[in-house]
Amino acid sequence: NNWKSLSSCSLFFSQAWHYLSHLPVIDISMIIKGCWDDTVHEQKEMIVPMLSMNIRDDKKWMKLHADQEYVLQINLHRLRIGFTKGKQDTKAMAPRFPKVKDEGWFMILGEVDKKELVALKRVGYVRNQNVISVAFYTPEIPGRYIYTLYLMSDSYLGIDQQYDIFLNVLPTSISAQVNTEISDTFNDLGLK
Repeated sequence: NNWKSLSSCSLFFSQAWHYLSHLPVIDISMIIKGCWDDTVHEQKEMIVPMLSMNIRDDKKWMKLHADQEYVLQINLHRLRIGFTKGKQDTKAMAPRFPKVKDEGWFMILGEVDKKELVALKRVGYVRNQNVISVAFYTPEIPGRYIYTLYLMSDSYLGIDQQYDIFLNVLPTSISAQVNTEISDTFNDLGLK
């Protein structure tokens, strides 16, 4: 009798581990691309700090210009936790779902304080690494804003991720806007 309970317990843990080890684990890094005209941020991209620092720490706040278009580049990297043999399966593990379901994700960028949706993008299966670009405009009024990026699974509950992006929106910069427009024109013409 003891042997049966030990055997069924072992089978239960084996099945649970098999399921849990095949759940997707996605690591995220982010970069904001755009034009800056001050000498500190001449580069075309800035890494979004992912560390949990104090909200009062000025290093966490990214300086962007008001009413300016920027691109949030999100790098999704699938971590391999479970042992997978052969070809990766793009199907979600959903034994009680009536049909076969592909794994997918939603990228949602918003401002929680104002209950405002800034951008929404659907992303398919993340094989090893995907790079997603989301364009957004900064607010017209200078000040500090907290945008939140959500990575939400369309197949699994409880594995969603949330990241805050701290924006210190500076007054509108004419030179940054001109640089962006010229850069866009060159890109449209294929000169860059």
